[in-house]
Amino acid sequence: MKMIQNGNHDLPGSVRDCRGIHLCNVPTLSLVKYLFLFSMLQAILFDSDGVLVDTECLFFNATQSAFARNGYALTRDQWARWYLGVGKHTSEIAQLLKIPSPVTQKIIDDRNPDFNAMIPRDVRILPGVRDLLEQLARTYQLAVVTGASRAHFDNVHTHTGLAPFFETIVSHDDYEQSKPSPDAYLTALKRLALQPNECVAIEDSPRGAMSAVAAGIRCIVVKTNLTDITLCPGSCLLADKAGDIPGILHTFPL
Repeated sequence: MKMIQNGNHDLPGSVRDCRGIHLCNVPTLSLVKYLFLFSMLQAILFDSDGVLVDTECLFFNATQSAFARNGYALTRDQWARWYLGVGKHTSEIAQLLKIPSPVTQKIIDDRNPDFNAMIPRDVRILPGVRDLLEQLARTYQLAVVTGASRAHFDNVHTHTGLAPFFETIVSHDDYEQSKPSPDAYLTALKRLALQPNECVAIEDSPRGAMSAVAAGIRCIVVKTNLTDITLCPGSCLLADKAGDIPGILHTFPL
């Protein structure tokens, strides 16, 4: 690497690394740490719903509407905490709200076809995601680790064109325990033949972040209006949008 002499100190020159990140203003010790980290990093593991596409909001909207049609209120904060925060199912949330079981089943039966109808009509790739995948795919293995079924993933991504970016797709069909259990990420590690310190997970929910961290994987949480960041593991780093991720990757402590 070209070095610029500055008094008695050697500072990195005005160059970029292979990911296009400027190294010119990185102090020497931080640069050593940065290069060591990326010598280990081999793969980026993405959640799908809420990270690649905007389906989490669609699913909440469909669920909230089904609750309302059956005479019950469901708030955004409740959904963020119970469903995306700790991984409770709709039926469990209904129990917390004292909703009778027959009404709960009607809510679910009303919601599911509405949500399925939204997928081909309303699903959108989240801003910056395609550019991010194109950038990261030049250097890293990319994989999906989703809590949804493979049928749901395939349905959602029929027209997104994102699936070819990923070396493997781990869906709920491939493991036993849902997030926040580490099963999903442990399955991904086994499939990719990698160690936890060779990967970074990208999640949008506390339960997904808990799953990654429980598997020993560093995690970046991309915040949405359904993310309760107070429930995210303290070791996670936060991003406001997909485009922030390349600049955040090198800031993880070793």
